[in-house]
Amino acid sequence: MMSDTPHGHVLLATLGKNWWMIGARGALAIFFGVLLLLWPAIPLNMVVALFGIYAVVDGAWAIASVLWVTRRSFAGWPVLFEGVVSLVVGVVALQWPLVPRQPVVAIAIWGLLTGVLELIAAARLPRRGAGYWLLATGGVFSLFLALLILVLPYGSQPYVVCALGLYALAFGTLLVAAAVSLRTALPAR
Repeated sequence: MMSDTPHGHVLLATLGKNWWMIGARGALAIFFGVLLLLWPAIPLNMVVALFGIYAVVDGAWAIASVLWVTRRSFAGWPVLFEGVVSLVVGVVALQWPLVPRQPVVAIAIWGLLTGVLELIAAARLPRRGAGYWLLATGGVFSLFLALLILVLPYGSQPYVVCALGLYALAFGTLLVAAAVSLRTALPAR
C-alpha cells in the first residue's frame, strides 16, 4: 500500500472533488452525536433506530460521493464499500430495534468493518496534507468504538449512548476536518 501510487492520487482527486459530500457526512455524524449526548436516557431501541437511520443516510451518501466522481476508475472502492457496509448495517439495525442486544452488536460490527475500510482508504492516499491521517484517525476511532462495545457488551445503557454520542461527535469532527484538508489538497486549476 504505497502512498504515492497512481491509485492514491486518483483517490485523492475523488475525495477532494467530493470534499463537500465528506463534510456533509461529518455534519450528519456531529448532529447524531449531539442528539445522543443531549438525550442520554434515550431508550436503547430508539438509539438503534436512530443509528439505523444515520447509517442508511451515511451509507447512501458515501456511495453517491464515490459514484459522483469516479465513473472510469475504481480507486474509491474503500469509500464505496464503507457506504455499502453502512447501508446494510443500517437496514439490519432498523429491522432489529426491539431485540435487546443484537443491534448493539450490529453497531460494533459496523465500527469494525468501516474502521478497517477507513484505514485502507487513508493508506491509499498520498501523504501530503492532513487528509490521510484524519481519515486514519477516524478509522481508529471506529475500531475503538467497536471494541469498546464488544468488550463491555452489557454496560449501562446511558454509558453506551454516551460512548456512541462521543464517537459520532469526534468522528464527524474528523470528517469535516478531512473534507477541508482534502479540498485544499486539490491542485489549482
